[in-house]
Amino acid sequence: MANYRNVLIPLDLALGSGFLSPAVRGILDFQEVEITLLHVVEAQPWMGRNAQTMRTMSELELFAHRQFRGARINRRIEWGRPADCILRAIDTAGADIVLLSAGRANGSNQAIGAVAAEVLAEAPCPVAIEWAVNAPVNRARVHPVCCALVFDGNEEAVLGEAVWAASRMRAPLKVLGALVPEGARSAILWDPDERVRASAALQRKLEAFCGSRAPGAEVHVGVGMAAPVISRALRFHGAGLLVTGGAADAPLAAESECPVLYIGDAKRRRAGNPAGSPRAEFRVRKTA
Repeated sequence: MANYRNVLIPLDLALGSGFLSPAVRGILDFQEVEITLLHVVEAQPWMGRNAQTMRTMSELELFAHRQFRGARINRRIEWGRPADCILRAIDTAGADIVLLSAGRANGSNQAIGAVAAEVLAEAPCPVAIEWAVNAPVNRARVHPVCCALVFDGNEEAVLGEAVWAASRMRAPLKVLGALVPEGARSAILWDPDERVRASAALQRKLEAFCGSRAPGAEVHVGVGMAAPVISRALRFHGAGLLVTGGAADAPLAAESECPVLYIGDAKRRRAGNPAGSPRAEFRVRKTA
């Protein structure tokens, strides 16, 4: 049974579209889902727009036949600022997951482009991220699902999605935690006994949290800044997918290692702030 039934996939046809990783294909059952393919045109004069629309619709149809056989396909074109168009399409299409390319900008050293970063921060639904380059996949072995947990109020949702993804992919689940030093003078940096004690405490906390929620999961704790700790663990375990939440830059730990299923808390934050964030208010004024 599919966990995601309405999938939004923004496409940049000018840059071409690559093939999906085995992990993403594992969590998206194209026999059960409805896919909205979105092409955003940032600037287009009115003259010639109809011809451009027809060409783009044809390209979307060809792409859909190659990649998503068996799925129900909707094609959509929007003109405007890309992040605004994607976020608006999430609502209008009723999407319950968005599939994004990390979208490194030309000449930029940023692993995640500006559009993808904005969607990560604002999307009210999970976001799956494909990197331009992933580590080679050995199809002869089972690649585990890794779940990086942060106790920020969103951990229930993150672990729940990780358990579902591991079951869907028939893969083992490994829960990762980072013991982050609180400043340069943190005792865990210079006192081995304190480091062992604090690591054991975090290990017990994670194991207790997983408990009945993910009884078969292995828990692993590392010491250091979160991104390097998680990145090393992904390489060590040969992860097929990282499920994470927390800050919008958390997916960077998986750069070029494996795809990411990011469970943001934008929906929860908006529920606690009905007036909307300043970013959302600006978007409403701009598009009214």
